[in-house]
Amino acid sequence: MFCGLRAFLRLISFAVLMTLLSIFVPLTRLLSGEKNGFYIYRNGMLLMHKILGIRLNIIGEFPKEPAIIMFNHPSYFDIFYNIGIRPSVMVVGHQFKKWPFIGWLAMALKSIFVNRTNPNARKKVREDVIQTIKKGLSVFVSPEGRTSGSHCIHEVKPGLFHDASTNNIPIVFYSFWYHSTDFPYFHDLKSGFLLDLFKHLWRALKNKYVKVDMRISSPRKIDSADTGMQDFYRFNAWHLRNAIDKERIENPNILV
Repeated sequence: MFCGLRAFLRLISFAVLMTLLSIFVPLTRLLSGEKNGFYIYRNGMLLMHKILGIRLNIIGEFPKEPAIIMFNHPSYFDIFYNIGIRPSVMVVGHQFKKWPFIGWLAMALKSIFVNRTNPNARKKVREDVIQTIKKGLSVFVSPEGRTSGSHCIHEVKPGLFHDASTNNIPIVFYSFWYHSTDFPYFHDLKSGFLLDLFKHLWRALKNKYVKVDMRISSPRKIDSADTGMQDFYRFNAWHLRNAIDKERIENPNILV
């Protein structure tokens, strides 16, 4: 019963805080500039960590210059870790734009929305990412696209790696390792998604803590898309090796 109450209070607090941030982040940015707006957002996310019981172990240093931050995407909790020391814009699936709370804050943060089923839209997003970097902001994006539901890395798309190479833009890798299997989640976003997502969040937030390791690579510039993709695979395979081995034992059919 207590675990259910914990999940309920966390969901209510999440909704309230996301609503407040969606109001105060753009207001602060308008009145005081981009950096102060991001400061409000970052501290809001750190407060969110306390509300949701997130215990984030950061291994490495946040990038000090604008970069494309590429992360593995096992869980929807990943969105709470865009807490670097520089303003950073997220790339978000277009279907979340009209969602309450998450969509509101995403729009307040000037997120880049992508329709991954539309090749022309994906090209426009890549152009937006480059322009965002040139404005002095970082971009927080998963080259896997959607959540994977495990620590095994799904096939990544070469587009942003190619753009980083041709535009001489540094790349930084984040690798997330959840200590519990209650947090990774995947759904095909078709029928029954919202109900299934709510059930998943309810189970996950019953946990006392969300324990996760976040390893950060040093910034790197790549000479080709293939080089960058292989670097991404290797970095995650190394950091997540124990989690992946455990998942393979529990589910031999899992993507490797």
